[in-house]
Amino acid sequence: MSNMSNIELTPDAQRRARLREAALDVFARYGFRRTSMADLATAAGMSRPALYLLHPNKAAVFADLAGAMLEASFAAAVAAWPPGTPVGQGLAAALLAKDLGLFRLLAASPHGAEILSEGTALTMDLHADIEARFRALLIERLSAAGAGDAPSLARMVTKAADGLKHAGGSEADYVADINRLAALVARSA
Repeated sequence: MSNMSNIELTPDAQRRARLREAALDVFARYGFRRTSMADLATAAGMSRPALYLLHPNKAAVFADLAGAMLEASFAAAVAAWPPGTPVGQGLAAALLAKDLGLFRLLAASPHGAEILSEGTALTMDLHADIEARFRALLIERLSAAGAGDAPSLARMVTKAADGLKHAGGSEADYVADINRLAALVARSA
């Protein structure tokens, strides 16, 4: 059983979940370039042929992991800003729910910059989809709060938040900056 819900996972879904957990650890430990399919198979407790039945190469493993992480971060952002929540509070919560986990993962790995660079190239379409959906969420919540020109404001917020995420500061500075950004937006909304 999945620890996320009471839904019984199929054996294939169990293998994929186990592989994602292992891949997260292996990519963080070795970086994208140094990680091999053998490393991934060993960490996931499966043979290389079994791994190749799931994914043809490590780029596909990485993309699958990134897709699952992006979907989870988007769902967390939606849950963090329910309708009716004040703009400053909801925006800060949504931005942190969406990006703090990734910030922590990249900061904890000596290969964070490489993973980010490779990941951006490999998963550009996934990131673009999540960013578009997140921007739509911001537009919806900002419009409901009476913000003028919510589409432009949402675009600016996502760009500013992305810059803060990649600025290279400490987690405490990142969280404080996101809260300041949300407070500024709340004042203008």
